[in-house]
Amino acid sequence: MCLLVFIESWRALCFYFIFGSFMRDIVLVSSKPHEEIKTLVVNEIEFLDMFDALKEIKKDFQALVFTSKNAIKSLEQNIQKYPEFEFLKKIPCYVIGQSSAMALEKYGFNVEYIGEDSHGFGFASEIIPMLKKKKVLYFRAKKIVSGLDELLLNASVKLKQIIAYENKKNSVDRALKPSPKSILIFTAPSHYLSFVQNFSWDGSYIAVAIGMTTFGIFDTSIEAFVSPRQDLQSCIDFAREIARRLA
Repeated sequence: MCLLVFIESWRALCFYFIFGSFMRDIVLVSSKPHEEIKTLVVNEIEFLDMFDALKEIKKDFQALVFTSKNAIKSLEQNIQKYPEFEFLKKIPCYVIGQSSAMALEKYGFNVEYIGEDSHGFGFASEIIPMLKKKKVLYFRAKKIVSGLDELLLNASVKLKQIIAYENKKNSVDRALKPSPKSILIFTAPSHYLSFVQNFSWDGSYIAVAIGMTTFGIFDTSIEAFVSPRQDLQSCIDFAREIARRLA
C-alpha cells in the first residue's frame, strides 16, 4: 500500500515538473477582482447620477439600447434612487450578450432582442431594421470605441444618448506586471488601453478578448483570440484551454 501511494505521488510530482511548471499564468485584466482567477485591476467603474438627463425623458421612447452590464447596473441604481423613472423598465430593450440580457431580466426590464454579434457594427446591422425611425435611448459609457452611436444615427434612428458610467484608469504598481508568456483576458477595450498605459506589452503575451469590440482595439502585432462566447466564464475556460494546449 505504501509503495502504491509512493508511486502515485511520484507520478503526480513528475506531471507537475513536466507540465505544471510550464503552464502559463492566466490573468484577468479588469475593473474588479474575480475570486476564481488572478486579477489585475486597472480600471474603476463609476456609476453616474443620471437624474438631470432622465428628467428630460418623455414616455414616448420606443426602445432602450445597452451594450454593457455596467450601463444596466447604473440605470438600475438610478431607478432605485429615483423611482419616478420606473416606467423605463416597460420599454423594449435591445442588448448585446446573453449575460447582459440576464442582468436586464434580473432587474425586471423588458428584453425584446439579444444581439448575436458582439461587435458594434454587427449589432447595429441587426437592430437597425427594427429601430429605424423609432425614438431610442442608448445608455453607454462616457467613452466608447464601437461607433454604435454613429451607425444608428446615420441609419435615421432617432437616438438620444445618456452617459451611464465612466471607466477610470488606475495607476498600477509596475511590480504587478504579469510574467512573460502570460495569457491575459480583457473584457473591455478600456481595460486593454489602461493595461498598455501602465505596462509595456511583452511580445510573449497572449490576449483573449471577450468580444469583437475588445478584440478590435488590440494592436495588430499581438497574438490574440476571441472567446467563443461573450461571457467571463467562457473567457476563463477558453484561456485555460489555450494554456493546456501550450503546456
